[in-house]
This record gives sequence, C-alpha cells and structure tokens, in this order.
Amino acid sequence: MSAFELSRIYGQGWNVAKQLIADGAVANAAQLAKLNPYRAEDERARWAKGFEEAISSRTPARSVAFGRRPTRQR
Repeated sequence: MSAFELSRIYGQGWNVAKQLIADGAVANAAQLAKLNPYRAEDERARWAKGFEEAISSRTPARSVAFGRRPTRQR
C-alpha cells in the first residue's frame, strides 16, 4: 500500500471522528472498532490513528474548520 493510500485512510478516520464531535457524540474504543471499515491490519491501524488523533486534537469542529468564526455573544 502506498503512502498516499495510507494518508487517505488516515483522513477518512479523522473525518469520521470530527463528524462525531460535530454531532455531539462521544467516541470510545468500542465505537472506533465498529466504525473502522478496513480488514487489513495496516489499514485498520492507519484509520484508527486518524480517528484517535482527531478526537484528541484541539481544533474546533465545523464553524472554524469551514472558514466561519463563531459569533460572539454579548
């Protein structure tokens, strides 16, 4: 498997995790195992890494990610 293909798999895991965060869902290890669509161990590991790193990242979900800043409450 090429580095490009593995990076795409990582991105898929990242995107699933960020979508869960945006939806207000709580992610855990059991959920990660069910959501991972890959069977090959290297692919499963790369998807899981993307998922886990997205969950632990400090980047805000949707509003800032798509170029919109949250509105300030006064």
